[in-house]
Amino acid sequence: KPTTTLIGTGSLTGVPAVPSRTGLSSELLSIGQMPTGWSIENVTQGKGIGCLATLLDPNNTKQTAKAEVYFRSRSGIPAVGEFVASYKNAQVDFKKVVAILAGCKKVTGTSGSHSETGTVKPLTLPPYGNASAPFSVRITSQGKTFAYDYLIVRKGNVVMEIEELNYPPADVNQFQGFVVKALTRVK
Repeated sequence: KPTTTLIGTGSLTGVPAVPSRTGLSSELLSIGQMPTGWSIENVTQGKGIGCLATLLDPNNTKQTAKAEVYFRSRSGIPAVGEFVASYKNAQVDFKKVVAILAGCKKVTGTSGSHSETGTVKPLTLPPYGNASAPFSVRITSQGKTFAYDYLIVRKGNVVMEIEELNYPPADVNQFQGFVVKALTRVK
């Protein structure tokens, strides 16, 4: 099985999530919402690569709380990462996060001792929450290409990033199912 890194944001401390606002971790997906055979994953490999490394924590934002969780299927892929953060001004900070992804056309970096390169492109999905922005990310590592569907959603003062790692082509319908489940928990 190839080595993979769930790219994204946060401290990648794994589960349980570390909230600084009462109840924020309760707004994350739960193992009961995942397909049979999936498990919670403790991701400790790093913070991602390039412009994706600190996505929900861009400069000049006032993040008030954050939590994250990772899940992996029995075979390792697909996998899902969810990151939620609350902000003093979520409307403005949501736009900052989306601007980072929109301006991030190519990513490069290392995961452990492996070089990774990739591309970021807009993805077409229906709107979610108060505002949303979907992206398709392709990362090549060790000669293998992995597909990530990303969605940044603002719901109230919470901004959620949800991503699904899969082999190309990614299963967009499955990803949308995870998005809908995740949004039912964000207050």
